Amino acid sequence: MIPSEIFLSTMRDCAGFSLSAFVDAHANDAVVSIRANASKFEYASTAIEKSLLTSSDGIFADENLAGSVAWCENAFYLKQRPSFTLDPLVHAGAYYVQEASSMFIHYGLSTILAEQRNLKALDLCAAPGGKTTLLASLPHFRLVLANEIIQSRVQALYENVVKWGASHVFVSNNDPEDFNKLEGFFDVALIDAPCSGSGLFRKDSDAARMWNPDLVDFCSSRQKRILTDGTKALAENGVLVYSTCSYSIEENERNLDFLMRDGEYESIQVSIDRSWGVVETESPVHHAFGYRFYPDKLSGEGFFCAFLRKRTGGYFTHHEVSPKKVVDTHFDFLSKWINPAMELTYTTYDKDVFVVDAINKEDVQLLQRILTIRKSGIRIGSLLRNDIIPDHELAMSTLYSSEIRTFELDKEQALKYLRKDDFSYDITELGWILLTYKGITMGWIKSLSGRVNNYYPMKWRILMRK
Repeated sequence: MIPSEIFLSTMRDCAGFSLSAFVDAHANDAVVSIRANASKFEYASTAIEKSLLTSSDGIFADENLAGSVAWCENAFYLKQRPSFTLDPLVHAGAYYVQEASSMFIHYGLSTILAEQRNLKALDLCAAPGGKTTLLASLPHFRLVLANEIIQSRVQALYENVVKWGASHVFVSNNDPEDFNKLEGFFDVALIDAPCSGSGLFRKDSDAARMWNPDLVDFCSSRQKRILTDGTKALAENGVLVYSTCSYSIEENERNLDFLMRDGEYESIQVSIDRSWGVVETESPVHHAFGYRFYPDKLSGEGFFCAFLRKRTGGYFTHHEVSPKKVVDTHFDFLSKWINPAMELTYTTYDKDVFVVDAINKEDVQLLQRILTIRKSGIRIGSLLRNDIIPDHELAMSTLYSSEIRTFELDKEQALKYLRKDDFSYDITELGWILLTYKGITMGWIKSLSGRVNNYYPMKWRILMRK
């Protein structure tokens, strides 16, 4: 959709803006990009050749790809937009459909953090989860907390985090102000702030119709409130990533000046390859560096991001906590469900069994005490005498034991499973079976005498037929 004249008039002072090229780009369709989940590929069933992932009917087949995203590992452009709903691999968490420009955060953090490891990251405005899964893919973090203030958006965030399958990602539902109690807790804070959405005009015609200067002013004020409250949980020398999908200076460079006004932050300049088409900009007062993305200069949509280091503040002081209704438990029978090489801690909530990476045990207990946590570890299953009913979270993770029986589906069968349609399984064994598609796990069935029960979550089933 071609932006309005009023909007275009506000762009004249934006660094790197070229009116005619910008307008021409908005006459074209948005590009499509995806980011592969490397951990799922690495953990693909040994019974299935990994080459199947690039077979002729796969999303990663050469004829579907239009090149790699230069600033992000395992990310690709597609030649056209397929029906992602009808690709079983997207439901299995093998990849995430994400706008390429926003993947620049991967490059920025990889460069800034370099060899640092065992860090804790907060994604403050996380839904639907694209940037959360990006953080989860970086080797620097042992804990990632994805927070979403809006209750109605938490379910989508939870679903995408579950599908990604990373055991070190947790979900909370809190106001940014609630994080004041965690002053200095996180090493990295990502604030992808709610914005006026002008960077998405090519993808979202409603955003173009709704845009107006008053909306920009409203968003700018809200962003300042989020930045004020949400950054208190960032430790001294911690890294703040600020981003929007807006072009407006009021929501971008001027908010950098707002952050820099008291000397609490210093700007971080990231070296970029000029061939990428990313525009480096500076805030008008404090000359903080930011990075602008225009669809006429690169393969991606409108985006802005900046990296800052916190110069002042403290370090969080840990203290012992005893969350209510949590009992550390050791169940010998879980060894048949869980990869024994994993260093995990088991906890129970009522009849549900959860695991977290042992290194995150105390931190997770603390978060449970202070915040409203919606996902706290991988739910292994529900206790049933001396065994469990396995949960879909276990199927989506990379924690499951290689001893669990699997059954490979073709695409038609996988789609029927995702729809919870009846179809015949050529299975003679009884009991719990983990279904796979191209070696990537899809979910559970239970084979019984004369029938098979489908345990794919009812709320997640797909309705599309073709």
